[in-house]
Amino acid sequence: MNKVAKVIWSELLPRSPVFSTSVVAERAGVTLSNASRDLRDLERHGMVTRIRRGLWAVPDHPDFSPYAVVPHLFTDARAGYVSLLSALSLHGMIEQIPRVVQIVTTSQRPVLRTPVGSYAFHRIEEALFGGFTAYRRTGSFDIAAPEKAVFDALYFSARKGRRFAALPEVELPPSFSSRGVEHWIGMITNPPLRNAVHRRWEALTHRAAQVEESGRQPAPRTGTRARKRSKRKTPHGG
Repeated sequence: MNKVAKVIWSELLPRSPVFSTSVVAERAGVTLSNASRDLRDLERHGMVTRIRRGLWAVPDHPDFSPYAVVPHLFTDARAGYVSLLSALSLHGMIEQIPRVVQIVTTSQRPVLRTPVGSYAFHRIEEALFGGFTAYRRTGSFDIAAPEKAVFDALYFSARKGRRFAALPEVELPPSFSSRGVEHWIGMITNPPLRNAVHRRWEALTHRAAQVEESGRQPAPRTGTRARKRSKRKTPHGG
């Protein structure tokens, strides 16, 4: 096993299944060109996967997921976080699993398509960037809190283009804080946009309340007792 392979499996993988050519070269004490050559050789043997230029992963690693790539797509690892439908899905608030990893950031970027997944970047103003934490299971990427994921979806649904205008049914967990969403709505400086987001928030909570109320309705009576009662109420024929 060469220096590059040893560094990847003994030093880098215990921390993250995603790594850059520059980090590999530095840890292995080799030039960038030599590190690139050895990484390409490992790729030919199916041991690593090239995500994009200068970025690699070991998809077979138990801690790997397409989400683990997100921090490595930015110079500053905390310059973007998983949100919108991706975060709602991970929080168990919607049933759908988005085909694209949705990321909120403060810069405009095109969709990135890689061998391990596609990444869509949604630009938000800096004052509204926040409300995220390390993912509870692996800690390898930042994810919007449930309240911020809902806010982000409502915010982008109200903006020009109306992305996420048709949200799937969202289930608000018992620990969900409505005040958290309202806090972010209050941070919107543009009054018409703030009002539009607030209307969408009211509509979402109204739908959620209807779903919760319907779940409390008693189930229709079935079985022997119901049939006996039905017979007693039915007049006999002549």
